[in-house]
Amino acid sequence: MALEDILSRIKEETDREIDTIIGEAKVEKEKRLREAQRVLEKEKEREIKKAKVSIENWKKAEIAKIKQEARKKIIQLKESIIKECFNEVLERFKKIDGQSYKKIVEKWMKSAMAEIGNDVVIIAFRDEDREVAEKLGLEVKKGKEKTLAGFIAQSKDGDVIVDYRIESIMEREKNTLRAKIGNVLFGG
Repeated sequence: MALEDILSRIKEETDREIDTIIGEAKVEKEKRLREAQRVLEKEKEREIKKAKVSIENWKKAEIAKIKQEARKKIIQLKESIIKECFNEVLERFKKIDGQSYKKIVEKWMKSAMAEIGNDVVIIAFRDEDREVAEKLGLEVKKGKEKTLAGFIAQSKDGDVIVDYRIESIMEREKNTLRAKIGNVLFGG
């Protein structure tokens, strides 16, 4: 066997070895590429799912925010309408005729007498208040404040004071009146 044959065989074996190593490397490379693609695909799916959840949560939060703002605006509008109703009541009290006003005041004064007793002093702000109090035989003092309608009733010793001015009555009854007006206007 000549040197050339030995070299030729070594070259052939080396070439075969190289081809085998290259073939195995190609197979390993393909295997690793497939694995990397599988991992990337899973990561992509996980990120897409995470993004969808995030978008859904954002949508829900935005919808909740919009609904809350809408409810707030509705409440503000309702409050505005109720306030207009309160103002309308006050305006109507300004325009009530003398005889009707006297009937209301007489009823209130009788309530004051029932609450305080017959030792009632009426602080009158309008002539009609004074006239009704005198008709009922009650002591009258002139009120100095400006008021839309009504009077203040107090015991002669000043221990018990009940404010029958329309503004005060409405303030005391504000929550009850607001609820009643709300029920009439908006139901429920």
